[in-house]
Amino acid sequence: MNNCEMDSLLEKYTSLYDSDLVGHLTLNKQGIILEANRFFARLLGVDQALLLHRSVMDFVAYESGPALSSWLDTAVPGQDSTSFELILKSGNGSLFYTLAEGRIPVISDEYRLTVIDMTYRRQAGERMDSLTRKLRDLSAHIEAGMEQEKKRIAREIHDGLGSSLSALKMELSILHRRLDPENVNQEIENHIRSMSALVEGSVELIRKLATELRPEVLDELGLITTLGWYTSDFKTRTGIITGFSVYPKDFKLDPVISTAVFRIFQEIMNNITKHAGATKVTIFLHKRHHLFLMRVRDNGVGIKDEELEHKRSFGIIGMQERVKLLKGQIKITGVRNKGTTVVLEIPTLQTH
Repeated sequence: MNNCEMDSLLEKYTSLYDSDLVGHLTLNKQGIILEANRFFARLLGVDQALLLHRSVMDFVAYESGPALSSWLDTAVPGQDSTSFELILKSGNGSLFYTLAEGRIPVISDEYRLTVIDMTYRRQAGERMDSLTRKLRDLSAHIEAGMEQEKKRIAREIHDGLGSSLSALKMELSILHRRLDPENVNQEIENHIRSMSALVEGSVELIRKLATELRPEVLDELGLITTLGWYTSDFKTRTGIITGFSVYPKDFKLDPVISTAVFRIFQEIMNNITKHAGATKVTIFLHKRHHLFLMRVRDNGVGIKDEELEHKRSFGIIGMQERVKLLKGQIKITGVRNKGTTVVLEIPTLQTH
């Protein structure tokens, strides 16, 4: 290769090096800048020529100094490149975030750094985190409003409609007693009995609807009694054997936590009824120091990983969101044909 060809290749390399939209640096072991491309200089807002023979540490934020120093001290020629976050400071003192990738070419004493500006991506991530927090706060606010509305509707159903139907049942009973026993109209008596049965069934349905909306016992007697009652009712309705244990025997929880745990428990038990094919369920509740634990285990078919991760598993997503709002954890594991275990942990010291 003659000199003209060498000069041409060098010119092309220099042009590519300077026009790249990524910062490039060449350092010696002491961190002195031997070479810097135009983009890196533009990132810092410093004249390209003024970067040469300066310490790179002059442009690195204090908190990123150890990471860069560690790389300069430990890098070995020819080894795989090393990536690390590098916070740089511009000529006017402002900070920006970059992802640095460093390497030393084989048989060389030059330290090569490639720097990608991550400020926009980091800001976008922070905005996304902020938006997620706001959405969670909104979700918590909506959830609290829904619980209050459920409580109001349940009370109106129970006290209003339930009372009216109970009164109607009493009126039918009085009407039945007033029938002349010596001159019974069998058709009328049959209608009265049929109407009484319909009213009784409606009262039972209303009681069930009101309980599903918001069981009064949750507000009056607390979570432990409510879950014990729900478990007993679950056994009666489904025929599934249930075991319910609590340690210590009784304890109180914040109303917000109690409501969330009850709703999660409802979802777990509904899933067992619909999907598990279980014949036995055991429930264990425990409170130690500032941590509440609930474990629900069944002996059914066992939930699959793909069911846990399916984007339309709204029940599971709902449980996970409730737990996140309370800064807790929920773990759901399934073993094929051996059952599913749900473990819920929630800190009981909450900041609302």
